[in-house]
Amino acid sequence: MAKNKDKDRDGKPTLRERFRYWFDNRMANGSLGLIRLLLVATILVIVIIAVLILVLGFSEDGDAGGVFWETMSTVINAWMPSYEDGGIGYLILMAIAAISGLLVTSVLIGIFSTAIEEKITNLKNGNSAIIEEDHIVLLGYVDGEYMLIQQLVDASADDRRCIVIAGAAERSEMEESIRDNVEVPKNVRLVCRNIDIYDPASLRKCCIERAQAVIINPMNDVDTVKAILAVSSILGEVCGKSDMTDKSGMTEKGAADKADKADKSGRKSDDRRVRVYSVVSRARYLLPEAFNSEHSVTQLLANRILSKVIAHSCTQPGISLTLMEFLDYDGCNLYEVGIDGAAGLSFGNLVLRLSGGVPMGLFRDGVYVMNPAPDSTVGEGEKLLVFTDDPDGLTLLEDADVALKVTADDRPARTQEDIVILGVNEEISTVLEELPANTGRIRIAGADEEAKAEILECVSALRKGDFGSINVEFVRDTVPKHPDSLAAVVKGAGHVVLLNDHEKDEDEADTENIMRLLNLRTIREEQNMSFSITAELRRELSQRLVDSGDSTDFVVASNMVSLFLSQLADRPDLESVFRELLSNKGCEIYLKPASELCLERNVTVREARKAVLAKGYVLLGFMDEEGGAMTPVFNPPLDKALSLDDNDRLIVIGED
Repeated sequence: MAKNKDKDRDGKPTLRERFRYWFDNRMANGSLGLIRLLLVATILVIVIIAVLILVLGFSEDGDAGGVFWETMSTVINAWMPSYEDGGIGYLILMAIAAISGLLVTSVLIGIFSTAIEEKITNLKNGNSAIIEEDHIVLLGYVDGEYMLIQQLVDASADDRRCIVIAGAAERSEMEESIRDNVEVPKNVRLVCRNIDIYDPASLRKCCIERAQAVIINPMNDVDTVKAILAVSSILGEVCGKSDMTDKSGMTEKGAADKADKADKSGRKSDDRRVRVYSVVSRARYLLPEAFNSEHSVTQLLANRILSKVIAHSCTQPGISLTLMEFLDYDGCNLYEVGIDGAAGLSFGNLVLRLSGGVPMGLFRDGVYVMNPAPDSTVGEGEKLLVFTDDPDGLTLLEDADVALKVTADDRPARTQEDIVILGVNEEISTVLEELPANTGRIRIAGADEEAKAEILECVSALRKGDFGSINVEFVRDTVPKHPDSLAAVVKGAGHVVLLNDHEKDEDEADTENIMRLLNLRTIREEQNMSFSITAELRRELSQRLVDSGDSTDFVVASNMVSLFLSQLADRPDLESVFRELLSNKGCEIYLKPASELCLERNVTVREARKAVLAKGYVLLGFMDEEGGAMTPVFNPPLDKALSLDDNDRLIVIGED
């Protein structure tokens, strides 16, 4: 076996290896280490050449100082000597000095250029730590998804707010994209940072321990959980230090100052913990409740919420648009307000007399009571939950005898139409459970054997409850792609649902549903069919590509979740309200035909409120469907005259 020439006989590192190791360590020090190395090398070259000139007698005057100076000048300036400057030996040594200087200068220029470029890049990425308080931290930037950012901006109203957006994209790219797609007023400041949101050390730059809330931007479930754990590790450290401080003994004055500071910042003085909000698609990625409670984490199961909206859109076309407008900050919002003169009045009386907003519930004993009984009396000091665009413009009108204008409740029941579901995902059971009890036949295409077994098990359970007449049949094992086959499947349907394949990539799954949607629109037009369509998509950009203003109900995961997250981050006290509205327990938002509410054709909003109240609902507004487009109109004036036909739909809240 040949011996290693770089090793001595004892196996110890050779001089060559030691030099390479030393050189590698110096190179690893970065630009500063390289500059130091070049400086030492330059000095050595100057000394060696100057000594050689003096020793060999190449200098005419023999002045050591002059020789060193000339050699240094030649090296630094990379100046080639003239043939008249000395003898051949002197010229050769000075030429070597000039060439060495040229090499050193070139390398130095490269080092400085690289160092300056790196510094500029670091400045662009914004590596400095955030110095803010009560700011909103949004972790994870997704190009093309701007609704969550826009909602957080809109939520600020006229208040000063700082929103920190952190992600893997370059800072300049984030700022440019947001500036082009989000309207940011002067009172809102956006700060972007290029960091690793899964690394606690990197996350510290966002100063999340002093934030108002931390929002994990919707992304894949694994990354969402990693980001939650990274945030929780930092907040857990801060809480631990805070607890140690409290146990060590905070003075009464110090505690009072801390509470006063909390009040001024808009937070409750009894809860200084930073809330963390996130969404996951699958239930298996929900963290244990004990962990979420300990670290103030709120996790939403996005697909479960969306499946409920999809189910309601089958019999209430336009409900997804209505919910999005309801949650949107641009317009009416929920406010907890106290109204002079409300104490002692019944909730029903307030519904008929409150101008400028719609009472939706009471805040009683620390709990929101949605749509209480009309005869519930408002206690002294109790506040109302009002849906309005101007909480300062609410007025209580004089009591008046409002006519209850309803028609006889003898109109024929609405004909139930077939529902066709194209595609199956893990939430298909939730969709079936959320459908109204009097739903007609349900036809499903695209269910494999495993999915069929799950659906049949769900149907069996439903038939034992209120869904005794539910009728589900499987028409195909795969969703047809050819227009003729697709037309045969949807023939006779009143509503078609396009479910998204959650196992596929977002763009791929959305593209499949977009192709189905385009084919269905063509089929509906060419064959004169009248079915409505609900399409589940996962990206905001996908909707913008195919939103043509027809009657299609789009249930877009990123949009709906963004609205919900922004509401929770800005108003965490309303979490129970939003959860109730998006669940199948308690009050929900419905689109009710005028015929179902037995309203007369010509009524004022005030009269309609009374008639709807008699049916157990609160009237929020109506759907304007002129020109084929659906537009929710919330909180119309009390004296506005409505001209209704049987199919006009009113937006109400209550228990079905």
